[in-house]
Amino acid sequence: MPQHTPLYIVASQHPRVGKTLIARLLIDFFQLSGRASLVGYDLDPREPALACCFPNVVRTVDIAETPGQMALFDRLIADHWRTTVIDLGYGLFEQFFAVMAKIGFEQEARRWGIEPIVLFITDSAPATARSYAELRHRLQQTIFVPVHNEAAAFMLVPQDFPPTHPEYGVIRIPRLSPIVRGVIDRPGFSFGAYMAHQPGGPTEVHSWIGGIFTQFRELELRLLMGELGASLRGGRNEVVRQAR
Repeated sequence: MPQHTPLYIVASQHPRVGKTLIARLLIDFFQLSGRASLVGYDLDPREPALACCFPNVVRTVDIAETPGQMALFDRLIADHWRTTVIDLGYGLFEQFFAVMAKIGFEQEARRWGIEPIVLFITDSAPATARSYAELRHRLQQTIFVPVHNEAAAFMLVPQDFPPTHPEYGVIRIPRLSPIVRGVIDRPGFSFGAYMAHQPGGPTEVHSWIGGIFTQFRELELRLLMGELGASLRGGRNEVVRQAR
């Protein structure tokens, strides 16, 4: 069974909720895992924080106008063989998903073996839960996985942000202690490089990063199992159809 290539869209409706932090963690996780075919897109041309962290991996794209929008989605199809991470902030949140639905990107992605996965950062605002529900209704072929950043929201109401499938669960980003924050805020800090070198033994920072990387690994496994299950169900349906 050919495996679909994941397209991760890290999205938030509000600033300062850890969106770029999560995108950074995701890219470092893939690099540490040996994912050679990897590309990222930073959709904030004015302050491209993700592109600054990964200048050799992440491209900056301005989708404020139609030419930039078409260029981005064309590139996503052209990069169908690469694991992709998009850093989508609140300023272009509605615009991005509106274009995605309008051009029928879900269907085109499926044709090219791309699996869109939205890592949706939750918060306590009622409008955010409504937006999440509306997006899931609008993009029914896209997988949605809520991300709860404890530093940005005190608690998560599970029924407000159900994942596309219960087994995908919720990604939880633990609140940063001053020690962890002091380390990861250093210029040029790399989560992957830090995890690869532990000369003094595991630290609190290693534990914080490692817990998140484990959740990413488990999500990828669940996505793979879901894809396998869908393929097996499709095969059984085809057998039944032919028997008729």
